[in-house]
Amino acid sequence: MTAREVDPAELLLDRRKERIDAVVAQRVRGLTLVLEHVHDPHNLAAVLRTSEALGLQDLHIVAGPKGFRPSQAVTQGADKWLDVHQHASAAVCADELHHQGFRIFGSRLDGEALDLAALPFGERLALVFGNERDGLSSEFAERCDGFFRIPMLGFSQSFNISVAVGITLATAMLARRQRGLGGDLPENDREALQRRFYALAANVPARRGEPTQ
Repeated sequence: MTAREVDPAELLLDRRKERIDAVVAQRVRGLTLVLEHVHDPHNLAAVLRTSEALGLQDLHIVAGPKGFRPSQAVTQGADKWLDVHQHASAAVCADELHHQGFRIFGSRLDGEALDLAALPFGERLALVFGNERDGLSSEFAERCDGFFRIPMLGFSQSFNISVAVGITLATAMLARRQRGLGGDLPENDREALQRRFYALAANVPARRGEPTQ
């Protein structure tokens, strides 16, 4: 650190640093979420906010024709704590996730799908949601390792996507905790994320060499 650089930790109250440390300790990268062609800005924002609140660190986006434009009024800044990875196509996204060791399960309503609770939550999982009208594309569906659905007891046939994501992630996080899988970042990743979050909280630029995403 040069004389002109400021350590963000020195600018934060102890209780703020303790809160950041607690959040980082629970961050999860062995579970991730993929959104394919979700176009409503409010739905996108609600998904980002829910994902951050439940402890995810990474989200993957295959944007539709309107691009990736979540409503900032709805995210309320939650997206700055996340790593959002944008991909040019379903094929590129799926290939990258498989390369990282994820099994990919897509949200689907038909009979081929497992009940949500039956997913292998002890493994590295990527859960994919398609757009609000058409669901998953055939391009992504053919690259999935399986499909899941949220059991429904009423007459309605589907949830709003932000609600579906909330139910899915809450179920997944509970199942992971029951298996002793809380925060799963290696120590060096936790330390890097801690420094990054300190800088964000203190509203100072990350140090040279620190990851910004």
